[in-house]
Amino acid sequence: MPKLPAALGPRHLTLFRAALGQGRTAIDAYLAWRAAEPLDAADEVVYRTMPLLVATADMAGIVDADTRKMRGVVKHVWLSNATRVRDVVAASAALKAAGIAALLIKGGALFARDESYMAKRMTGDYDLLVRRAEAPRAIEVLRQADFRSHGMRVELFQEADFDRDIHAVAMSRAGFARAIDLHWRALFWLDDEGFTEELFATAETGTLLTHEVLIPGVAEHLAIAAMRPEPADQNEMVSRALEIVHVLESKAGARVDWDRFRAIVTRYNGSLFAAQLLDVVAREMPALVPDRLVEQLWDYGPPGKSIEISIRAVPRARRTQWQHFGAAFFSALRARFKVPFRGWDWLRLPGAAIAAFDAGIVQFPLFRDAILKRIWQQIARAAYPSRGSGIWFGQGFSIPEDEGRWTDRPFAVLEMPVDDRTRDPVAVELVVVPFLPPGTDNFRFVAYAGIGSVQQMAAGRTDPMPFRIALQARVIGEHQRKIVVALRMLDCQRPTDIGHSIDPRLLGLFVKSVSANGETVFTPAGAGP
Repeated sequence: MPKLPAALGPRHLTLFRAALGQGRTAIDAYLAWRAAEPLDAADEVVYRTMPLLVATADMAGIVDADTRKMRGVVKHVWLSNATRVRDVVAASAALKAAGIAALLIKGGALFARDESYMAKRMTGDYDLLVRRAEAPRAIEVLRQADFRSHGMRVELFQEADFDRDIHAVAMSRAGFARAIDLHWRALFWLDDEGFTEELFATAETGTLLTHEVLIPGVAEHLAIAAMRPEPADQNEMVSRALEIVHVLESKAGARVDWDRFRAIVTRYNGSLFAAQLLDVVAREMPALVPDRLVEQLWDYGPPGKSIEISIRAVPRARRTQWQHFGAAFFSALRARFKVPFRGWDWLRLPGAAIAAFDAGIVQFPLFRDAILKRIWQQIARAAYPSRGSGIWFGQGFSIPEDEGRWTDRPFAVLEMPVDDRTRDPVAVELVVVPFLPPGTDNFRFVAYAGIGSVQQMAAGRTDPMPFRIALQARVIGEHQRKIVVALRMLDCQRPTDIGHSIDPRLLGLFVKSVSANGETVFTPAGAGP
């Protein structure tokens, strides 16, 4: 029996079984789903699997009052998938003409392997992957080809924005809300350019409605799908589990190099995620997954896997601060072991645990002022990260906007390079606007720039706005000299949680400008290329 806890909850397991179309089990699951919820309550996972659900109903000869509506959805799925292909083809052509290689990944790659799946599953968008170094130019090429971004002002992006936790931008030109996602990382959590290079090195050619496209190799395709979701994202778990089933059932499934798959997910710290998703598949269709592969992937990780999985089963927005720390700690601990965990690794475990604690310290719920200083020290010791020039909005900052950018974490850090002539102390000024929704009079925060103790501050409705933060900053580094400013927000809130707006970000301070020794180093007008 698998060692892993069941990853899918009852509802999503029922939908997964119904979508698989495996005889009586699928029919019973379909009937259970139809009895449990009305069609009008259909959400994303139901809509995206509708063609497979209808196929199960047809197999069983089931017809009811909603059958016509469901068939209408199936027709729309194929039409939507096919219509969006125009943007994929146009984007690929524009990038190719500019000398930028692009890889079609995830659901689009499945369609390129077997066109019949365009009528069997819904894709919200097509995903194109480019190399990180070519991402800024790729976006500009697509903008010149009349593509527009959705939800992000990509024309305001700095070079450093591509090195943060943003991994893709949604773009289209055919009038859809989003037709393609342009990625520079295949997985949102994996910032390793070696993985991208590996994907391009083993890529294959596929055909998407008569158009030739580049897609990942079979083992790589499965690895992307298997390492993508965590159990809290039940819709994504179902979608990626079905993608794995469909790849394995296609002609490509006969030539899977499972040793290569195992090597990829282990090398890139994804064996825990891959184990849980393959376990979902293996429980229902054991013939598709090699014997003991799930157990091997599960055993490869260091101690604490069950705790991490239980934490990751909780949606991020509902996790306690201790759970956030636990997820960060165990993720960092796994990253310390690039090969399967063996008996002698117990000797390394204490040192690895200390390093993992330090790596996840930003989430530790106690000693917050001391942690602010520690975060400053960590960033101070690292090389200046930006490939471009100017200020770098690192951890804790959101995407750029017309007039500045928000912090969206309890801790936020910004860095700015200085020349060889700059000496301590540097007078740094941040011009900010705090998030003060109705009923809130003050916003408290703490700042530290390497000199003295942390500074406790508060900005309220009676203060002149925008609020000015004055700090004395230490210059650090030798070859790449810089200033680091660390902020801790005490009163940040999500507008969605308080009914203020639909914005789900954890808003704190909106940074409008930054200056050093009286010289402006960041303004909104200077945020773009």
